[in-house]
Amino acid sequence: MSRDSRDQLLRKTASDPARLVLFLIAASLLAGCGGYGARKERTVPELMEHRKMTDARLAEDSRKLIERVFARMEARYAEYEAGRQAAPPAIEILIISGGGDWGAFGAGFLKGWGRVPPGPMARPQFDIVTGVSTGALIAPFAFIGTDEYIERVVQLYRNPKPDWVKERWPLYFLPNNISFAEVPGLEREMKEQVDSRMVELLAKGGEEGRALIVNTSNIDDGGMRVWDVVAEAQRARETGDVERVNSILLASSGIPGAFPFREIDGELYVDGGVTGNILYGGRVREEQTLAALWATKYPQRRPLKTRHWVIFNNQLRPLPQLTVPKWPSVVSRSLEMATRAATLTALRHLHAMAEISRLKRGADIEVRSVSVPGDWAPPEPGIFIKTTMNELCDLGEKMGADPANWSTESPP
Repeated sequence: MSRDSRDQLLRKTASDPARLVLFLIAASLLAGCGGYGARKERTVPELMEHRKMTDARLAEDSRKLIERVFARMEARYAEYEAGRQAAPPAIEILIISGGGDWGAFGAGFLKGWGRVPPGPMARPQFDIVTGVSTGALIAPFAFIGTDEYIERVVQLYRNPKPDWVKERWPLYFLPNNISFAEVPGLEREMKEQVDSRMVELLAKGGEEGRALIVNTSNIDDGGMRVWDVVAEAQRARETGDVERVNSILLASSGIPGAFPFREIDGELYVDGGVTGNILYGGRVREEQTLAALWATKYPQRRPLKTRHWVIFNNQLRPLPQLTVPKWPSVVSRSLEMATRAATLTALRHLHAMAEISRLKRGADIEVRSVSVPGDWAPPEPGIFIKTTMNELCDLGEKMGADPANWSTESPP
């Protein structure tokens, strides 16, 4: 799900002396023991060549995705220029962050947003949806965008099951385990949700020129791996193999070490939050941004209006606390701070990219974000606690129904 959830698992281990002793023993054993199955040995030059081929393939996939979105926008512009649409179209981009069980806030927010009356601040049909970690689990429902599917994801977060996360205790530390915990309940429920009907709706969204993108972290290659879930859904529709789509979504939400990694195409993938807790195009050069590519392809047309909607499934800053002066508490707190700081830096970068495009190209770009209020505190300690998740859903619904909760300012 996210580093925040992983940190809570670490604090739980650190609070139990017996668990902590076993954890330390495991750490010493891991250095010399094998793990999950046998994997084909490859030299560094072979791995570098594989990286080069993968980068080229992903660049081509990105080009096709942009062409798909631009074809959609071009058709909508033709409707506007023909007088069949009152206002020029805007490209609507939804960005959903990680946050573990706090994804309940984002799910609730989407539902509340659906109650905003028609107008510029109403929940639109999104042209692009991106998700990371818990945001990747929410993203397919937001992409489909109907009240039925928004309610389905809300009910998923409102009703966490006891077996969503199941520790491998007492032998969780053994090096042949692929993780400290398993997630049979979460796997079961995602399999029920991401079924052939959902795959068909995702594939149809792609045929309309829309895009659904999630981030994972490739721990073999050492970087982020972005997946075009629409393309994967279209492939699944043809083959009948829905499991691959599920594996990608679960990989994005797999806390390293705590939850199972996923092996896809012979490579190991974990939580997308490790390499980027929001997915917003931050790696591309300015001349490769949507605004720049549109201006190059359609120099006679007005700049493409772009609206970014960022749902941050957490608080901008962690709640202050009196940290126990022992290494487990210091490490877990530091990791929590690192994740939050990286997300804020990314959000600031998105605002800066928008301002550069405005100044350089006269682009019409809006960036709005929302997060859990800084003074909100969970009613109960722990992760995947139903009371906490329902309060977050309630909070999200209330905030989503009021457009005044969107911020247009870059975070401080």
